[in-house]
Amino acid sequence: MALIQGIPGEFEPQPWGEAILRNRELLLRILRRPADREVRLPGLATTPLHVVEDRTGRALTWRQDGDDLVVRLPAADTDTDTVESPVVRVALEGKLRIVPPGTVTANADGVLDLTPAAGPGPSPGEAASRHPGAQRAYLVARRAADVGVRFVGMADPDSLHHIRLGGRRYAVSGQQLTRTTIGPFPMPALRVVALTVPTGVRRVLVAPVGTVLASIHPGRDEVTVVITNFGRIPARGEVELPLPPGWSAAEQAWTFDGLDPGHSIGWATRLSGPPGRHELRARLDAGRRSASSPYVVHL
Repeated sequence: MALIQGIPGEFEPQPWGEAILRNRELLLRILRRPADREVRLPGLATTPLHVVEDRTGRALTWRQDGDDLVVRLPAADTDTDTVESPVVRVALEGKLRIVPPGTVTANADGVLDLTPAAGPGPSPGEAASRHPGAQRAYLVARRAADVGVRFVGMADPDSLHHIRLGGRRYAVSGQQLTRTTIGPFPMPALRVVALTVPTGVRRVLVAPVGTVLASIHPGRDEVTVVITNFGRIPARGEVELPLPPGWSAAEQAWTFDGLDPGHSIGWATRLSGPPGRHELRARLDAGRRSASSPYVVHL
């Protein structure tokens, strides 16, 4: 995904040392030389111009691997590296832009599905105290689109939340936060955008406006198949839950009608079968914009 445009920020400490920004130049301070002599800096969206060893000015071999910069260090042929930490200078084509760890990329249907508890926290360079009661998730859309956001979780119905995605902001109550989709928000193509995620949110679904989305939500001994209408008109259709060999369910198919824009409907069903880890994906027929988000469940 080398074409992804990142956001302004700074790098976290790396296994091999640290990256320090000075004007339009990165200084890679090598505190622990990798055994294979390859230093990997993840999430660099700005194109490097050239890479040199600071002490000697010698040009170093480098490559871009997706969103990562990989630099090959020279062999340690003197005692200098044992006295002071080697430094690599990376000249940048423009201002530093990064792709934060855990950035979620839309699938082929344009749908983004993330679990905030397992994702990144505040944006790079930001203190968490600047955003009390919220955290940041980072998203990338493959194509430009207007999207809606559906938060799944618990919130005080009377609480107030400020949701930001890209350049747009919405103020919503706790009841709106967990009962309906929020938006639309404009999502540019291949540009990292930050989404505020309030506390209490367990999962976030983002889909292009017009999509009818089927998603799987596991419980203790059952799963719930949820249909969310990200469209502008009521939706109707059929949904089926295919199961792995040897599994069975109390119910596997449902129909729905009159699902209002922004709303969701769900069905819980008990699963049984041999223990294992499997990816489930509901099969949805709700017209041209039907989409389904897979989910891995354990029995």
